[in-house]
Amino acid sequence: MIMMLPFLTGLVAVWFGMLGKRRACVAFWLITLAVFAAWCQFHMTSPLALSL
Repeated sequence: MIMMLPFLTGLVAVWFGMLGKRRACVAFWLITLAVFAAWCQFHMTSPLALSL
């Protein structure tokens, strides 16, 4: 479910953009960017468990 969070916040940002609510649109884009950054940080620093 957490993988859907950036897509949902991006969808809400686009929806606010179409409604003309610029402040809410930018806020949700920043939230989306923060979620992507946190998720990338988590996946880039965790060890990759491969059995070779």
